Amino acid sequence: MAWLLPMAAAAATAADEVRPSTIDQVTVYPGLAVVERSAKVATGARELVLDCLSSAFDMASLRIDADAGVVIGPVNSTSRPRAEAPECDNAPREARIRSLEDRIAVLDADRGGYDLVLGYLRALAPGDSASAARGAAPAPVSGPALQAMLGAIQRGGQGALVEQHRLDREREALTRELKPLLTERERLRQSAGEVRRLRISLSAAREGSVRLQYQVPGPTWAPAYRATLDTVSRRVDIERLAQVSQRSGEDWVGVSLRLSTGSPRAATGGPQPRTWEVYPRPPMVAPMMAPPPAPASAPAYDALAQRDRSSEVPLEFAVQVNQGEFATEFALPGRVDVASGSQSVSLSIANLRLPAAIKVQATPHADASAWVIAEVARPDGVWPDGPLQLIRGTQAVGQGVWRTGQREPIALAFGRDELVRVQVNPAQQRNSSAGFIGNRTERRISRVYEVENRHVSAIELRVLEASPVSKDEQITVTRQFTPAPQAGDWLDQPGIVAWTQSVAPGQTARFGADYTISYPKDLSVSERY
Repeated sequence: MAWLLPMAAAAATAADEVRPSTIDQVTVYPGLAVVERSAKVATGARELVLDCLSSAFDMASLRIDADAGVVIGPVNSTSRPRAEAPECDNAPREARIRSLEDRIAVLDADRGGYDLVLGYLRALAPGDSASAARGAAPAPVSGPALQAMLGAIQRGGQGALVEQHRLDREREALTRELKPLLTERERLRQSAGEVRRLRISLSAAREGSVRLQYQVPGPTWAPAYRATLDTVSRRVDIERLAQVSQRSGEDWVGVSLRLSTGSPRAATGGPQPRTWEVYPRPPMVAPMMAPPPAPASAPAYDALAQRDRSSEVPLEFAVQVNQGEFATEFALPGRVDVASGSQSVSLSIANLRLPAAIKVQATPHADASAWVIAEVARPDGVWPDGPLQLIRGTQAVGQGVWRTGQREPIALAFGRDELVRVQVNPAQQRNSSAGFIGNRTERRISRVYEVENRHVSAIELRVLEASPVSKDEQITVTRQFTPAPQAGDWLDQPGIVAWTQSVAPGQTARFGADYTISYPKDLSVSERY
């Protein structure tokens, strides 16, 4: 039997060779995560085995370093199906499943206890059918004693039944919570996913730590924003949110989480110039003749560009980085849990308070309504586009899109202003002939708008008007406005003019636009807004 001792020692060594490791920090980019993991090694260790790692991580991105006294050697990587590694199940989910199953077992035990109580009370009841079936004669009970016994049985039975009902309800709630967890566990076990095991050869002259860093495609975060307008203090509070999700196959438990707007997979250089060739157009080919093959220009470049485009992985949202600036990175306070699976973790990552210029804006010809607009300065840093929830005071007014663009300031719309009345007077139109011999048609259009301020305080009003713009030299347009609008086109949009003025409480502002469109009588003219 002595030959069993070396085998037992070898088995113990094999069982002890897998060392626990922890994920210390994760930096999440759009569509990619950089994971930093560490493990302890004892003095004299020759190998470090790490199990239950994500099989999706890029081995080419693996970087390993260690404390002084620990020398790293070759690294061997193997993968196995997740179904063969139950020890790699989602730890937070498994703990939750066990907790729910334990609570359900306690409820079942409590309910079984009440079943015993009810059975005993039924046996005590005079004339009980079960007792009669057993041949037990009912004990003689006097009148007052019988009433007392019946009352005690009634109260005890009623309390037991009420408690059973409460336990059933609580069990139903726990079962509803447990069912999706069991479904998710079964789905992951039946999937074709794999887990990775790393064998790291090393020589540890003293105890120390080994640190790994690798990239895992798939995890992502998407931005979301919440803007709250305070009309009294004239400011907008911007809350920056993040939705983090990952299906890497390994759980992030108690990690230091960083979110970055950059992308390690982005192109590192711009396109190269191509030769600009100018040559005569080839002669037209007869219809019955086959056309000559098109000249091939830089086929190698075209194939390379096509291959690059086909290998691109679509990201969950487009990261926009201003040229010459670094990406914005958020280091979240405390420790965060993000399990691998279908769940998404919502995090608040920043709050910003911006002074706002509040205006009431109307486009009467398109819609006889007034809208509250808050204009804020562009915040520093990189702000990717994302869904925006808009709140005015304490009331949610709708959804929008946060998009900083390239303009200054940023305009945020906070819904209708019901205390501003916009009225559009009927437009006046007439056609007439003009020119020396009446060979031109003139079309005259008059528009009048009235805007009434029903607030108890003054408002800054902006009224927008789309005036006609000629796209042909044969068509001439004459414009006249009352009062005079701002100089130039609003936001550099051709023909869009803006009136801006302060309107006192109870005051009505009036705006007029007169247009004359002239063109030859034989010219057919179309209009498009």
